[in-house]
Amino acid sequence: MRAAILTALGAAVLALLGTAFLSMSHAPTPHHVSLGYVGTDDGREALARQAGDKLTIVEYSSREAAVTGIGRLDVYGALVTGDTGVELLKSTAASPQVASVLTTLVNTAFAGPTTPTISEASPLPSGDSAGGSMAIMLQVIILGGTIGSVGLGQLVPRYRANFARGELPVIFLVLYGMICGMVVSGIAHAFGVGDHIGFWKLTFSLALINLAATASVAALVSIVGAAGAAVGGLLYFLLGIPISGAGIALPMLPVAWERFGQALPPGAGASLLRRVLYFPDATVGGPILTLSLYAGIGAVVLGAVNAVAGAKRRRSLIGLP
Repeated sequence: MRAAILTALGAAVLALLGTAFLSMSHAPTPHHVSLGYVGTDDGREALARQAGDKLTIVEYSSREAAVTGIGRLDVYGALVTGDTGVELLKSTAASPQVASVLTTLVNTAFAGPTTPTISEASPLPSGDSAGGSMAIMLQVIILGGTIGSVGLGQLVPRYRANFARGELPVIFLVLYGMICGMVVSGIAHAFGVGDHIGFWKLTFSLALINLAATASVAALVSIVGAAGAAVGGLLYFLLGIPISGAGIALPMLPVAWERFGQALPPGAGASLLRRVLYFPDATVGGPILTLSLYAGIGAVVLGAVNAVAGAKRRRSLIGLP
Protein backbone atom coordinates (compact mmCIF):
# COMPACT_ATOMS: atom_id res chain seq x y z
CA MET A 1 0.00 0.00 0.00
CA ARG A 2 2.76 2.41 0.94
CA ALA A 3 4.64 1.61 -2.25
CA ALA A 4 1.54 2.34 -4.31
CA ILE A 5 1.01 5.67 -2.53
CA LEU A 6 4.66 6.61 -3.00
CA THR A 7 4.51 5.69 -6.69
CA ALA A 8 1.35 7.71 -7.23
CA LEU A 9 2.81 10.69 -5.38
CA GLY A 10 6.03 10.55 -7.40
CA ALA A 11 4.10 10.33 -10.66
CA ALA A 12 1.91 13.29 -9.66
CA VAL A 13 4.93 15.42 -8.78
CA LEU A 14 6.64 14.53 -12.05
CA ALA A 15 3.49 15.34 -14.01
CA LEU A 16 3.11 18.73 -12.33
CA LEU A 17 6.77 19.66 -12.74
CA GLY A 18 6.90 18.43 -16.33
CA THR A 19 3.79 20.38 -17.22
CA ALA A 20 5.12 23.52 -15.54
CA PHE A 21 8.57 23.39 -17.14
CA LEU A 22 7.32 22.56 -20.63
CA SER A 23 4.64 25.24 -20.47
CA MET A 24 7.31 27.89 -19.90
CA SER A 25 10.01 26.71 -22.28
CA HIS A 26 8.77 24.33 -25.01
CA ALA A 27 8.02 27.11 -27.53
CA PRO A 28 9.05 30.53 -26.20
CA THR A 29 7.18 33.26 -28.05
CA PRO A 30 7.79 36.99 -27.54
CA HIS A 31 4.90 39.04 -26.23
CA HIS A 32 4.68 42.75 -25.48
CA VAL A 33 8.41 43.36 -25.87
CA SER A 34 8.88 47.05 -25.16
CA LEU A 35 10.60 48.64 -28.16
CA GLY A 36 11.45 52.30 -28.50
CA TYR A 37 10.63 54.04 -31.75
CA VAL A 38 11.94 57.21 -33.35
CA GLY A 39 10.34 58.20 -36.64
CA THR A 40 7.09 59.02 -38.39
CA ASP A 41 3.64 58.01 -37.25
CA ASP A 42 3.09 56.06 -40.44
CA GLY A 43 6.17 53.95 -39.80
CA ARG A 44 5.14 53.28 -36.22
CA GLU A 45 1.64 52.22 -37.24
CA ALA A 46 2.99 49.93 -39.96
CA LEU A 47 5.37 48.30 -37.48
CA ALA A 48 2.60 47.88 -34.90
CA ARG A 49 0.33 46.18 -37.44
CA GLN A 50 3.03 43.76 -38.54
CA ALA A 51 4.31 42.92 -35.07
CA GLY A 52 0.90 42.57 -33.40
CA ASP A 53 1.13 41.76 -29.70
CA LYS A 54 4.79 40.83 -30.00
CA LEU A 55 5.75 44.47 -29.42
CA THR A 56 4.74 47.33 -27.19
CA ILE A 57 6.00 50.42 -28.99
CA VAL A 58 7.25 53.37 -26.93
CA GLU A 59 7.82 56.60 -28.84
CA TYR A 60 10.90 58.75 -28.30
CA SER A 61 11.69 62.16 -29.72
CA SER A 62 15.29 61.39 -30.67
CA ARG A 63 17.90 58.67 -30.91
CA GLU A 64 19.60 60.01 -27.78
CA ALA A 65 16.36 59.79 -25.80
CA ALA A 66 15.89 56.21 -26.98
CA VAL A 67 19.42 55.29 -25.89
CA THR A 68 18.65 56.77 -22.47
CA GLY A 69 15.47 54.67 -22.28
CA ILE A 70 17.45 51.53 -23.06
CA GLY A 71 19.97 52.43 -20.34
CA ARG A 72 17.14 52.72 -17.83
CA LEU A 73 15.66 49.35 -18.92
CA ASP A 74 12.47 51.08 -19.98
CA VAL A 75 12.73 49.32 -23.35
CA TYR A 76 14.62 46.31 -24.72
CA GLY A 77 15.82 48.24 -27.74
CA ALA A 78 14.83 50.99 -30.15
CA LEU A 79 14.09 51.39 -33.82
CA VAL A 80 15.25 54.63 -35.42
CA THR A 81 13.91 55.48 -38.90
CA GLY A 82 14.74 58.47 -41.04
CA ASP A 83 16.11 59.68 -44.34
CA THR A 84 19.36 57.81 -43.80
CA GLY A 85 17.63 54.46 -43.34
CA VAL A 86 16.58 52.16 -40.51
CA GLU A 87 18.68 51.46 -37.41
CA LEU A 88 17.93 48.96 -34.65
CA LEU A 89 19.49 49.73 -31.27
CA LYS A 90 19.57 46.36 -29.55
CA SER A 91 20.38 45.64 -25.92
CA THR A 92 22.15 42.33 -25.47
CA ALA A 93 22.70 43.02 -21.77
CA ALA A 94 18.93 43.28 -21.24
CA SER A 95 18.42 39.90 -22.91
CA PRO A 96 20.38 38.12 -25.65
CA GLN A 97 17.17 36.26 -26.54
CA VAL A 98 15.13 39.40 -27.04
CA ALA A 99 17.97 41.12 -28.92
CA SER A 100 18.03 38.19 -31.37
CA VAL A 101 14.24 38.26 -31.75
CA LEU A 102 14.23 42.00 -32.45
CA THR A 103 17.03 41.66 -34.98
CA THR A 104 15.10 38.99 -36.88
CA LEU A 105 11.86 40.95 -36.72
CA VAL A 106 13.41 44.19 -38.01
CA ASN A 107 15.35 42.48 -40.78
CA THR A 108 12.13 40.79 -41.91
CA ALA A 109 9.93 43.87 -41.59
CA PHE A 110 12.35 46.15 -43.46
CA ALA A 111 13.73 43.70 -46.01
CA GLY A 112 14.57 45.49 -49.20
CA PRO A 113 17.38 47.12 -51.13
CA THR A 114 18.81 48.65 -47.95
CA THR A 115 19.65 46.37 -45.04
CA PRO A 116 18.76 47.80 -41.61
CA THR A 117 21.72 48.85 -39.49
CA ILE A 118 22.08 46.89 -36.23
CA SER A 119 23.84 48.75 -33.41
CA GLU A 120 24.61 47.58 -29.88
CA ALA A 121 23.31 50.04 -27.28
CA SER A 122 24.23 48.08 -24.15
CA PRO A 123 26.60 45.17 -24.75
CA LEU A 124 27.51 42.57 -22.19
CA PRO A 125 30.83 43.23 -20.44
CA SER A 126 33.85 41.26 -21.60
CA GLY A 127 33.94 39.31 -18.35
CA ASP A 128 30.46 37.94 -19.06
CA SER A 129 30.31 37.87 -22.85
CA ALA A 130 27.83 34.97 -22.94
CA GLY A 131 25.48 36.53 -20.40
CA GLY A 132 25.08 33.38 -18.30
CA SER A 133 26.98 34.42 -15.18
CA MET A 134 24.06 36.28 -13.63
CA ALA A 135 21.87 33.16 -13.71
CA ILE A 136 24.65 31.11 -12.11
CA MET A 137 25.14 33.64 -9.31
CA LEU A 138 21.40 33.68 -8.70
CA GLN A 139 21.24 29.89 -8.50
CA VAL A 140 24.14 29.73 -6.05
CA ILE A 141 22.84 32.48 -3.76
CA ILE A 142 19.29 31.05 -3.71
CA LEU A 143 20.61 27.53 -3.07
CA GLY A 144 22.72 28.89 -0.22
CA GLY A 145 19.63 30.55 1.21
CA THR A 146 17.59 27.35 1.01
CA ILE A 147 20.33 25.34 2.73
CA GLY A 148 20.79 27.97 5.44
CA SER A 149 17.08 28.16 6.18
CA VAL A 150 16.87 24.41 6.77
CA GLY A 151 19.64 24.52 9.34
CA LEU A 152 18.36 27.67 10.99
CA GLY A 153 14.82 26.34 11.23
CA GLN A 154 16.11 23.39 13.20
CA LEU A 155 17.75 25.73 15.73
CA VAL A 156 14.39 26.95 17.01
CA PRO A 157 14.19 24.54 19.98
CA ARG A 158 17.69 25.60 21.05
CA TYR A 159 16.61 29.19 21.60
CA ARG A 160 14.01 28.63 24.31
CA ALA A 161 15.64 29.15 27.69
CA ASN A 162 16.05 32.91 27.49
CA PHE A 163 13.59 35.45 26.09
CA ALA A 164 16.44 37.54 24.70
CA ARG A 165 17.56 34.62 22.56
CA GLY A 166 14.64 35.25 20.25
CA GLU A 167 16.74 37.84 18.43
CA LEU A 168 19.70 35.57 17.82
CA PRO A 169 18.27 33.78 14.75
CA VAL A 170 17.64 37.17 13.13
CA ILE A 171 21.23 38.23 13.77
CA PHE A 172 22.36 34.92 12.29
CA LEU A 173 20.25 35.57 9.19
CA VAL A 174 21.94 38.89 8.51
CA LEU A 175 25.46 37.58 9.12
CA TYR A 176 24.82 34.47 7.04
CA GLY A 177 23.50 36.59 4.17
CA MET A 178 26.51 38.89 4.27
CA ILE A 179 28.97 36.00 4.29
CA CYS A 180 27.19 34.31 1.37
CA GLY A 181 27.16 37.61 -0.51
CA MET A 182 30.88 38.14 0.08
CA VAL A 183 31.77 34.62 -1.02
CA VAL A 184 29.76 34.72 -4.25
CA SER A 185 30.90 38.27 -5.02
CA GLY A 186 34.52 37.30 -4.44
CA ILE A 187 34.24 34.27 -6.72
CA ALA A 188 32.54 36.36 -9.41
CA HIS A 189 35.28 39.00 -9.28
CA ALA A 190 37.95 36.29 -9.42
CA PHE A 191 36.51 35.18 -12.76
CA GLY A 192 36.19 38.73 -14.02
CA VAL A 193 32.41 38.85 -13.62
CA GLY A 194 31.09 42.07 -12.15
CA ASP A 195 34.56 43.49 -11.60
CA HIS A 196 33.43 46.68 -13.33
CA ILE A 197 31.32 47.50 -10.26
CA GLY A 198 32.30 47.76 -6.62
CA PHE A 199 32.79 44.58 -4.60
CA TRP A 200 30.53 45.78 -1.80
CA LYS A 201 27.76 46.90 -4.12
CA LEU A 202 27.55 43.40 -5.56
CA THR A 203 27.96 41.86 -2.10
CA PHE A 204 25.05 43.78 -0.57
CA SER A 205 22.83 42.96 -3.54
CA LEU A 206 23.58 39.25 -3.24
CA ALA A 207 23.21 39.38 0.55
CA LEU A 208 19.71 40.88 0.23
CA ILE A 209 18.67 38.14 -2.19
CA ASN A 210 20.04 35.49 0.16
CA LEU A 211 18.38 37.10 3.18
CA ALA A 212 15.01 37.20 1.43
CA ALA A 213 15.19 33.48 0.64
CA THR A 214 16.70 32.39 3.95
CA ALA A 215 14.45 34.43 6.23
CA SER A 216 11.19 33.54 4.50
CA VAL A 217 11.92 29.80 4.28
CA ALA A 218 13.35 29.67 7.81
CA ALA A 219 10.18 31.33 9.10
CA LEU A 220 8.13 28.69 7.34
CA VAL A 221 10.31 25.90 8.74
CA SER A 222 9.98 27.31 12.26
CA ILE A 223 6.18 27.09 11.97
CA VAL A 224 5.49 23.87 10.03
CA GLY A 225 8.80 22.03 10.30
CA ALA A 226 10.78 20.32 7.55
CA ALA A 227 7.85 20.57 5.14
CA GLY A 228 8.49 24.30 5.02
CA ALA A 229 11.94 23.66 3.55
CA ALA A 230 10.43 21.47 0.85
CA VAL A 231 7.96 24.21 -0.08
CA GLY A 232 10.76 26.79 -0.15
CA GLY A 233 13.01 24.59 -2.26
CA LEU A 234 10.22 23.93 -4.74
CA LEU A 235 9.04 27.55 -5.03
CA TYR A 236 12.40 29.30 -4.91
CA PHE A 237 14.94 26.95 -6.44
CA LEU A 238 13.20 24.34 -8.55
CA LEU A 239 10.44 26.58 -9.94
CA GLY A 240 11.51 30.12 -9.08
CA ILE A 241 14.84 30.09 -10.92
CA PRO A 242 13.46 29.14 -14.37
CA ILE A 243 10.75 31.83 -14.22
CA SER A 244 12.99 34.50 -12.70
CA GLY A 245 14.04 36.00 -16.03
CA ALA A 246 17.70 35.20 -15.42
CA GLY A 247 17.78 32.48 -18.08
CA ILE A 248 14.60 32.75 -20.13
CA ALA A 249 13.79 36.38 -20.89
CA LEU A 250 10.61 37.66 -19.23
CA PRO A 251 8.87 38.59 -22.52
CA MET A 252 9.49 35.01 -23.70
CA LEU A 253 7.65 33.47 -20.75
CA PRO A 254 3.89 33.00 -20.57
CA VAL A 255 2.39 36.06 -18.86
CA ALA A 256 1.21 34.12 -15.80
CA TRP A 257 4.67 32.68 -15.18
CA GLU A 258 6.29 36.05 -15.79
CA ARG A 259 4.17 37.79 -13.14
CA PHE A 260 4.45 34.95 -10.63
CA GLY A 261 8.20 34.77 -11.08
CA GLN A 262 8.72 38.46 -10.38
CA ALA A 263 6.74 38.12 -7.14
CA LEU A 264 9.26 35.57 -5.79
CA PRO A 265 12.76 36.28 -4.42
CA PRO A 266 14.54 34.68 -7.42
CA GLY A 267 12.64 36.90 -9.88
CA ALA A 268 13.17 40.06 -7.85
CA GLY A 269 16.78 38.99 -7.35
CA ALA A 270 17.34 38.53 -11.08
CA SER A 271 15.89 41.99 -11.77
CA LEU A 272 18.13 43.52 -9.11
CA LEU A 273 21.29 41.77 -10.32
CA ARG A 274 20.67 42.75 -13.94
CA ARG A 275 20.38 46.40 -12.95
CA VAL A 276 23.39 46.31 -10.66
CA LEU A 277 25.59 44.46 -13.15
CA TYR A 278 24.55 45.99 -16.46
CA PHE A 279 22.20 48.96 -16.02
CA PRO A 280 23.36 51.38 -13.30
CA ASP A 281 20.88 54.03 -14.51
CA ALA A 282 17.84 51.77 -14.08
CA THR A 283 15.67 52.06 -10.98
CA VAL A 284 16.05 49.31 -8.37
CA GLY A 285 13.22 50.30 -6.05
CA GLY A 286 10.80 47.57 -7.14
CA PRO A 287 13.15 44.58 -6.74
CA ILE A 288 14.57 45.92 -3.46
CA LEU A 289 11.06 46.41 -2.05
CA THR A 290 10.03 42.85 -2.94
CA LEU A 291 13.19 41.33 -1.47
CA SER A 292 12.96 43.51 1.65
CA LEU A 293 9.38 42.38 2.29
CA TYR A 294 10.38 38.71 2.13
CA ALA A 295 13.41 39.35 4.34
CA GLY A 296 11.61 41.58 6.82
CA ILE A 297 8.46 39.51 7.26
CA GLY A 298 10.49 36.30 7.47
CA ALA A 299 12.81 37.77 10.10
CA VAL A 300 9.90 39.08 12.18
CA VAL A 301 8.11 35.72 12.10
CA LEU A 302 11.26 33.76 12.93
CA GLY A 303 12.22 36.13 15.73
CA ALA A 304 8.71 36.02 17.17
CA VAL A 305 8.57 32.21 17.14
CA ASN A 306 11.90 32.00 18.92
CA ALA A 307 11.01 34.74 21.38
CA VAL A 308 7.76 33.01 22.32
CA ALA A 309 9.55 29.69 22.73
CA GLY A 310 12.19 31.38 24.89
CA ALA A 311 9.58 33.12 27.03
CA LYS A 312 7.78 29.85 27.74
CA ARG A 313 10.92 28.01 28.80
CA ARG A 314 13.22 30.74 30.00
CA ARG A 315 13.80 28.89 33.29
CA SER A 316 14.73 25.63 31.58
CA LEU A 317 18.25 24.63 30.55
CA ILE A 318 17.12 21.69 28.42
CA GLY A 319 18.29 21.77 24.85
CA LEU A 320 20.70 24.67 25.22
CA PRO A 321 23.77 24.49 22.96
